Amino acid sequence: MVKPTSSGQPKYTAQSRRYVLYTAVLPAYRSACMQMVSESLGPDYVAFTGETHLDQTVRTGIPGHLFTPVRNRGLLAGRILLQTGRWLEVTRAGTAILDLNPRSLSAWAMLLIRRCLRRRTLLWGHLHPQRGGASPTAILRRTMRKISSGTVLYGYSSLPTAQSEVPGKPVWVAPNSLYPQSEISVDRSDNRKSILYVGRLERAKKLPLLIEGFALSGLYRDGYKLVIVGHGSQLEDLRTKARELGVETHCYFAGRIYDTASIKLLYKEAMCSVSPGYAGLSLTQSIGFGVPVLVADDEPHSPEIELASSGAVQFFSSDSPTSLATLLRRTADAQPSALPERWSRLVAESYSAEAMAAGLVAAFKNEPQLLLQNDWTIREE
Repeated sequence: MVKPTSSGQPKYTAQSRRYVLYTAVLPAYRSACMQMVSESLGPDYVAFTGETHLDQTVRTGIPGHLFTPVRNRGLLAGRILLQTGRWLEVTRAGTAILDLNPRSLSAWAMLLIRRCLRRRTLLWGHLHPQRGGASPTAILRRTMRKISSGTVLYGYSSLPTAQSEVPGKPVWVAPNSLYPQSEISVDRSDNRKSILYVGRLERAKKLPLLIEGFALSGLYRDGYKLVIVGHGSQLEDLRTKARELGVETHCYFAGRIYDTASIKLLYKEAMCSVSPGYAGLSLTQSIGFGVPVLVADDEPHSPEIELASSGAVQFFSSDSPTSLATLLRRTADAQPSALPERWSRLVAESYSAEAMAAGLVAAFKNEPQLLLQNDWTIREE
């Protein structure tokens, strides 16, 4: 329960925290951000999260001291998420942040309960589903936002649309991030002979296209190699594809790599990275390490695609291995850019764990947020 203090301010007990985060999963790359949020809010804060999302490849991986586990269940053949456990603590919280996800029954339930109790409830996530603002499920997201007390978004460019769609509701930005500022830097080899992919090996990522484009480019004959970092259901199919196209000995499947030092070594030797399907956090990772990204032009990209105007992103035609091969060859033949350091500073300032944590803390405390400019354009001087 909430007890008054001598100052008249409410005192929150372990059973009724001032700040509660209740979300489906908190992957390992959220560790730095969640540590900062915990340190900033102190004992008034607790995070509840499940083990896996509806997509079983998306799992909680932050240190155990940063969260309290709850149970995630998939309903209707895994299309609907129900989280159970700790509902009473969420209901009693002064401010709760829930997932902006209409497929979460628990988010709907707690949002409506807390609305009836007139308690401050925020939603955190993507403004629109992957199919965009015209998608039928976008209406459900807007409905959730209208019921809520405000929204925390992943991208800066979503802010004006969010404000116009639901006028009068406050909006904060907690930009999707991977690393603290101290780990975002450029260290590039003079002999960059690899093409890099980092992410899940799932069908939506369209990795067969990457292998086909690499084979068609002929760059392997010049000593280039394709390095694929990650794990997923498509791994064996990708090995088979590389073997069929005769580039098996030039493709390196590195598996999961989590530690920053090892990842940075891979980017140090990379000519470029590639997102053959939809692009997301891989953009901030690659650009933060000063490596340009080749991206398919017609995919349901995540908000990080706003970084395209930095000049660090080049586009090829979606689903076209020939277009990708042409761009790979053009990138290999181009003069090195003088901008990697500036790209990296942009990510450190706007897409660091510090920036993400600051957005979440400001939202919890209902404080105004000072946002950096969201014009990412960087030009050669």
